[in-house]
Amino acid sequence: MIVTKWTGVEVRALRTAALRLTQLEFADTLGFTVAAVRKWEGRRETIELAGRYAAAMDTTLHRLTDSERARFEAELTGAVNTVPAITTESFEPSSAIAARVRNVAELDADRDIFDIFSLTLDDVIERYESEGPLRLAPAVVEARQQIEVMLGQRRHPAQLKDLYAVAARLSGVLGYMAVNRGRFGHARMYCREAFALADLLEDSQLQAWVKGTESLCAYYQHDYATAVRAAYQGLDLAQDGPQSIRLYSNGLARALGKVGDRDGVAAAIDAAAATAARFDTGVALTPALDFAPYSEARLMANAATAFLSVGDHARTLDYGSRVEEWVNESDSVWSRSLVRIDMAAALAAGEHHDVDQAVSLGVEALAASSDRPIRSVWQRAHELGDIIGPLSARSSGDYLDSLREWNATAQEFAAPSS
Repeated sequence: MIVTKWTGVEVRALRTAALRLTQLEFADTLGFTVAAVRKWEGRRETIELAGRYAAAMDTTLHRLTDSERARFEAELTGAVNTVPAITTESFEPSSAIAARVRNVAELDADRDIFDIFSLTLDDVIERYESEGPLRLAPAVVEARQQIEVMLGQRRHPAQLKDLYAVAARLSGVLGYMAVNRGRFGHARMYCREAFALADLLEDSQLQAWVKGTESLCAYYQHDYATAVRAAYQGLDLAQDGPQSIRLYSNGLARALGKVGDRDGVAAAIDAAAATAARFDTGVALTPALDFAPYSEARLMANAATAFLSVGDHARTLDYGSRVEEWVNESDSVWSRSLVRIDMAAALAAGEHHDVDQAVSLGVEALAASSDRPIRSVWQRAHELGDIIGPLSARSSGDYLDSLREWNATAQEFAAPSS
């Protein structure tokens, strides 16, 4: 085989298939820098070697053994910038045909791999609220890294599309996990990556989901203007689709509550409820980490939080009591904690002013997720402490004592990084 044009594709085939060398070994053999080799291979067919670089490749190709040359030719089967050397044979080498067959077979094999990664992601989502991000994040990180390696090894458009779709969801999940750990810098970067991949796939619903996570991230950083903006951006992308429920209730309503927009909170919750009714999402509590639309119970839990922020304690207690049954029946220990914290805050600060009941609910909230709290539980448990602390009731100290004891364990899971 004669190579008429050396690009990164041919360089990689020469290194990996023919010589079976690492980039560092290949660079040392030819007398080039490893950075140059990485650049050529990274640019693939968009870069063409010239001068002494191309001459070095010609010389290396000429020195290949028959088996090395066969592997090189098999790797480059179908490349447009290679021509066969003069030969009397009318047909292709058998190795070239075998390579094409292998490539076709790999398509089916890759579909199995994609299914495995998708099942892995579904399993993480299902186990998330029983095990938490601290325990599950390493498996997601490993899966995301494996996908990245595969992206560098595949060329077929269908394979790449499937890989990018899995990669986008994995990055999105990692962004959500990072928020729950209080690792907001990582959360923003993972979200940016997931959004870019979703844009490449033209998946506006996934982009909307990512914006919901960005809004959540900003909310727990007390950057409520950014949280509102991200929620609105997500709603523009969702186009009244199922992701609108999460964006209205978990994103917009809660952030507007923190800036005191009572009418805005009510309008956002009404819009979320109307969307949920239109898509018939059901009542039972859906997982907090999920790409599926929010259920009515999940929406109401967020409504309780949003109305608490604007001082509408009656509605907080109403939504909290309505969702309590579904929360208790679910596996969501965090939702049990958060709904109890909201109701406790409403009882302690509102016109009902039942401090003893507020303390009882607060202590229950801490116990519910004591072994795996997330950032939202950690932050809101301390906010409840700020409400109960100044109160003169005899039971106030019981919650503060429980909070101090709980905090020692909780910091490992969800406290701000130093």
